[in-house]
Amino acid sequence: MSQALIKNGYQQAKKLLVIQTLIVALVASLGLIKELKVAIALLSGGLAVCLANWFFVYKAFSKSGASANKQVVNAFYIGETLKIGLAVGFISLAFWQLPGFEVFALAGYVVALLSQWLAPIIIKTH
Repeated sequence: MSQALIKNGYQQAKKLLVIQTLIVALVASLGLIKELKVAIALLSGGLAVCLANWFFVYKAFSKSGASANKQVVNAFYIGETLKIGLAVGFISLAFWQLPGFEVFALAGYVVALLSQWLAPIIIKTH
């Protein structure tokens, strides 16, 4: 892969993550209508996904080049594995720290996942 292609992919991934993070922030701010803890729970659930995805993008794009293809694949698999672990850890932490607001943390988590799937529709990625 050429460096330009890798740089382009990294830039696209960052754009998608910024959109995802902004959507989570918007949804969390709407939670302020109900109460502060709802907004915090929505933000915590959404950040569980966003932070894990930011880590994945960093890890997946940390290696490049045709001569390093085994390292690229390993970085991708390690990044994805740790992303899942981080997401589980962060959402568990949100559940533990916000008793009674678990449904809002889960809602924030789901919003972040949906925004991850829908972000390519929002921006042009090619």
